[in-house]
Amino acid sequence: MVELADVTSAIATTEGGTHGLTRERLRMAAVCMVGLALGASILPFCALGAALGPMMLEFGWDADRVSSAYAVLMWAGAASIWPMGVLVDRYGPRVVVTLGAVAMAAITLALPQSSHYWQVFLIAALLGVCGSSGLGYTRIVAALFGRRRGLFMGLIAAESLVLSQLMPPLMNRLVFEHGWRGAFIIIGAAILALAPLIYLGLADDRAGTSWQARWSLPAKPASEGRTARQVVRDRVFWTIVAAGLATAAVGGGAFSNLGAAIASKGFGQSAVLNAAPVTLAATLAGAILSGLILDRTRSPKIAAGAYLATAVTYLLWALVTPRLGGEPILTAGLAIGAFAYAAQLPLVGYAFSRYFGLRAFGAIWGLQAFLQYAFVGLATPQIAHSIGLSGNYNLVFEAGVAAQLLAAALYLSLPAYRFVAAGQGDGDGEDAHVPVSRARVRSQ
Repeated sequence: MVELADVTSAIATTEGGTHGLTRERLRMAAVCMVGLALGASILPFCALGAALGPMMLEFGWDADRVSSAYAVLMWAGAASIWPMGVLVDRYGPRVVVTLGAVAMAAITLALPQSSHYWQVFLIAALLGVCGSSGLGYTRIVAALFGRRRGLFMGLIAAESLVLSQLMPPLMNRLVFEHGWRGAFIIIGAAILALAPLIYLGLADDRAGTSWQARWSLPAKPASEGRTARQVVRDRVFWTIVAAGLATAAVGGGAFSNLGAAIASKGFGQSAVLNAAPVTLAATLAGAILSGLILDRTRSPKIAAGAYLATAVTYLLWALVTPRLGGEPILTAGLAIGAFAYAAQLPLVGYAFSRYFGLRAFGAIWGLQAFLQYAFVGLATPQIAHSIGLSGNYNLVFEAGVAAQLLAAALYLSLPAYRFVAAGQGDGDGEDAHVPVSRARVRSQ
């Protein structure tokens, strides 16, 4: 069995070259979309958030216990995502995402049996660890598509954003109708039933149509690219990470206090609700358009546009009032912010694949995610504390403008990509390394 990293090199060729959008690749991409929605972390995480209130009432817990259980889930996910990325590189994403789904289902089914706080605490930590396996879907999409990698990474990002908005009310409804125990039993059974379908759906058709061949373990992935040790010594990696840390830290503080900031300016909650359809459409457009643009340029400097747009958003939020611009400008600011935020999501993974190849993609993606989650987790409470002391929400918006300008400058300083799609015509081939002169290597 050939692993997904090798699929891009030899699927269904014709005289015109390698066809990028084969049925096999589209099928695998569709399986990734379904797996991300139902077999990764989004479903149990949202369900746990909906169930914490009823659990608190049933067991007589206070708010501190409930919040600490949710916090340990997030920190466990952050701490495990880097090792999970290493496992993805070593054993292949198909094995990791399938085992992650099975483990997620087992833990979800075990949660309704818990009756003590330490049990819920432990299960929440295990959910965070198993949820980290979802990064394997990004690795699969990156391997399947060369020339259209940005588009499909944008679709993955768009799906995650939409699900993060739609799942909470759906999970609240499920908990209301079936109770929190019944909700977790339904979710766990659904994920468990989905796991074998994910494994079979991600099998390479060239292995044959027999069930025995499709169930066999895949070979160890072998892709071109730099090792993780080489990547962490590269200034390009740390430039991208620095841009993400600066924007995410301030963004976490800004978005966690956005409702209070808007209310302090005299806007009611209805103003945000009225803008919801526009911001949802802007979110989808931002992620997909960003992916399309990334596929049509060989320079990362185009990413600076997304950060500059976000700087404009922070500026609008700082200036708008009911008298100065009113709801139309507030809606425009929210829409631009949603568009720009969604546009930033495919940037990091795409840039990593083009600069360093896919050899250690999981490890370096996991490392930057761990650093970002940890940094945001530490910085966001500090930002909220500073807002509470000063009572001035505009301070975080001004800091947001500075952070976005810094990120734009960092992306403008990056060199050209080192790996490009090598397919012919309109195809999707295995990435090819772009030769770089020794002088440029030393300067990078």
